[in-house]
Amino acid sequence: MNDMWWLLRDGATSAHAQMALDERLAQDAVLTARVFQWRAPAISLGWKQPMPDWLDLSAWRARGLELVERPTGGGIALHGSDVSVSIVVPRDAALPLDTLMRMVCQSAVRLCASYGVDAAALDARGRHRIRYCLADPSPYAVCIEGRKVAGFALRRYPKSWLVQGSLLVRPLDAVLAQAIPQPDTEALAARATTLSEEAGMPVEESEVAARWLEGWVAWWDAQLIEVG
Repeated sequence: MNDMWWLLRDGATSAHAQMALDERLAQDAVLTARVFQWRAPAISLGWKQPMPDWLDLSAWRARGLELVERPTGGGIALHGSDVSVSIVVPRDAALPLDTLMRMVCQSAVRLCASYGVDAAALDARGRHRIRYCLADPSPYAVCIEGRKVAGFALRRYPKSWLVQGSLLVRPLDAVLAQAIPQPDTEALAARATTLSEEAGMPVEESEVAARWLEGWVAWWDAQLIEVG
């Protein structure tokens, strides 16, 4: 499997373009790992997640913010100071789903470790109501001392699994933070953290994206050995 990875590092384009590309990759069902950033601060809603009642779409767009629905599930994800990752694994690879998700989460754990940060994967599966990916208990999260730094969600396609995730690198963009209800920003501050904060130094999204992709095949190979 490792010799066949298609590794993509994409620039910052619109939220709709990013999600449309993930959808197309999932339909193509080619073994792919893609990392990318966001052109503007944005939120993405999980697949078929209702729009939050506090969101005035006209005012939202007037602030220069973007809104998009993801192909995968989960709650509201916050973008613009994060690095996102998309993984497509053909279903005929016969990789067990639990193994796939454990390996994806461990890639974020190992990425944090490369910055000297001790993170751990947390599988909080259950009937939790997820409003915000980084503020609520959810499946397939990566935490640092109990605070989320990354989260992942997935969807089954006819020929592939699509996994999407986001790792928070810096604090939220000020415009995005001001556009979210204050109780929600307070919950995020209490329950989420950033790689920069935990590393004790400024960390740029572009550098994190490059490091995540450069280490992908080696990390994946090491994890296959561990689970094998």
